[in-house]
Amino acid sequence: MVLNSRIIGTSKKKIVILHGLLGSLDNWITFGKKMSSENFEVHLIDQRNHGKSFHSDEFSYSHMANDLKNYFDHHNIKIASIIGHSMGGKTAMLFGLSYPDLVDKLIAVDILPISYNRNYNLIFESLLHTDLRKLKSRNDFNLHLKKYFEDESFVLFLSKNLKRLENGQFRFKSNIKVLREEINNITAAINHSKTYPKEIIFIKGEHSDYVDEEKIALSKNLFPNYKLSVIDNAGHWLHHDNSDDFFSVCLSYL
Repeated sequence: MVLNSRIIGTSKKKIVILHGLLGSLDNWITFGKKMSSENFEVHLIDQRNHGKSFHSDEFSYSHMANDLKNYFDHHNIKIASIIGHSMGGKTAMLFGLSYPDLVDKLIAVDILPISYNRNYNLIFESLLHTDLRKLKSRNDFNLHLKKYFEDESFVLFLSKNLKRLENGQFRFKSNIKVLREEINNITAAINHSKTYPKEIIFIKGEHSDYVDEEKIALSKNLFPNYKLSVIDNAGHWLHHDNSDDFFSVCLSYL
């Protein structure tokens, strides 16, 4: 099966963008349109178990890298730059390690190929304890999420996982149960027998702790040729927190 995508523009210069956990291609539409205006063909992708892409009980970075290879083959993409945020960044890195000749420029957004000890229990609890049958509106869902989270922007991010069916009932776009069951695969390190032969740029948010010099040191065995760029006044969702600076850094590198 081929991943769902939205393609913006037409150009020989192609960019593939991969969202993070519980995200979708919708999170990147504004960025994609801006990049397309710079003469790039932008492929915004829903990874498996997210957005409008297929659901599967199998979920790992190997599966997601294979999904991306299938997407390249289906769309006859010979080479493209890849931007991956968080979980999508790990997919991008494993794809680069596995198929370096298919990658032009590689950008990992606030993520490294290492394991992370993160607790996602509250997020999954908030979603799985939603009685979708009783929801009358998206605002009802937002009010439910605000019982768990104070950050309104994060509530809005999670609420994008909700979709309304033709009969008026709500369902989740993401395969929440599988994502919870496979969370250890999501937080796990990327492993590969070879190093990435090209340059990679790690972009981190100033206030995020996903990337620092100590963690980068653990990543050098796979990505020895790296550059680090820091986006001021931004956290983990730096492409939303400081979209202008993030866009400028990406455009300059690409």
